[in-house]
Amino acid sequence: MTPPVVTDRHARLPGVLFTPLAVSGLICGYRFQTGEAPKVLEPAEVPGALAGTEGWVWLHLNLTDRLARKWLSELTLLPEAARELFAASDEPLSLAAEDGVVHGVIADFQGELAEKTDTIGRLRFALGEHFVITGRRHSMQAIQDIRREVHQGLTPQYPGTLIEMVADRFCDAVVRLNARMTTELDQAEDHVVAEMVERERARVVSVRRLALRLHRQLSALTDVFGDWAEEEGEDAAPALQFDAARLSARLDSLDHDILTVQDRAKLLQDEVAARLAEDTNRSLRALSIMTALLLPGSLVASIFGMNTHSLPFLETPGGFWFAIAIGGAATALFYWILRRVGAGLRF
Repeated sequence: MTPPVVTDRHARLPGVLFTPLAVSGLICGYRFQTGEAPKVLEPAEVPGALAGTEGWVWLHLNLTDRLARKWLSELTLLPEAARELFAASDEPLSLAAEDGVVHGVIADFQGELAEKTDTIGRLRFALGEHFVITGRRHSMQAIQDIRREVHQGLTPQYPGTLIEMVADRFCDAVVRLNARMTTELDQAEDHVVAEMVERERARVVSVRRLALRLHRQLSALTDVFGDWAEEEGEDAAPALQFDAARLSARLDSLDHDILTVQDRAKLLQDEVAARLAEDTNRSLRALSIMTALLLPGSLVASIFGMNTHSLPFLETPGGFWFAIAIGGAATALFYWILRRVGAGLRF
C-alpha cells in the first residue's frame, strides 16, 4: 500500500514517510482556549494545531531525540536563532526576541523518575502569540508540576504566562532548598557547640557546595530577567509578555538569602576545621608529652642493655630493681625540670 503523500513539509519529519503528521520526541502537547478545558494533543495533531489561530499550543519535546531536533531545525514557524538554540550543545542562560518570537534558556531543577533532585538543568523555549515550544535534555521538575496541574484543569492565559510559571516554580524550589539548608546548618551548629564535630564536616561542605551552585544560577537569572525587563517594549503583544521585573526582584531576593546561607556555611566550616585542628593538636600534644616522659627511662634501659664489661649491678642481687628505680627517678627528675621551666604538661 502506497503511503499517503503529505504536501506540507513541516507536517512530518523529513525521511519518515511511513509516519505522516507525527512529531518524534514529543513528550506532551496541549491546546489552550479561553473557556475550555486544556486538550491533550497527539503527535499527529501537532501540525494542524500549530497552524491554528484559536487559543495557543504548548509543545514539550525531548531534545535528546535526534529526530525531534531535526524537526525543530526545519520548523519555519521559528526564527533561525530559535532553531539554532534548540540544536546548540551549550546552554547559557539567555532571553532574546526575533520576528515576534521570544526564545531563550532558563534554569530548572532536574527530576528523575518523579524524584526531586538538587541538580540544576536547562529548559529551552520559544514562544509566539499562539504557541510555546519547550525542550529539555533531562526531566524538569517545574514542567512535571505544571503538566500535573494542567491535567487537573489549569489553563494559563497566555504563552508568556507558562514561562513565568516555570520561573516561579524554580523560585519555589529554591525557597524549599534554602529552608532545608538553614535547618541543616542549625543542626550542625548545635553539634559543633556540643563538641560533636567529626560528623558535621561533610554536612557543612555539602550545604556550602549547593549554596554556591544556587548562587551562580540565581545571579545569572536575575541579570537575564532584569535586562529583559529594561529592554521589553510596552507595545509587545500580551501573549508574549511575562513579569520579568517581578521575577528579577524575586530571584535577587532569593540570591541574597542563599548568600546568607553561604556565609553561614563558610563560617561554620572554618569553625569545624578549627575544632578538628584543635583536637588533632591536643592528641599530638599528649603523644609528645608521653614520648618526652619515656625518654629518660628509655635512656637508662638502653645503658643497662649494653653488652660491655663493668656494667653496674651486673652481679648485684636485685640489680634489676635498682635499674628500674634509676629509670623511674630519671623520669621523675625530667618531669620536675619540665614543670619548673613551664612546659605545661596538661593533656
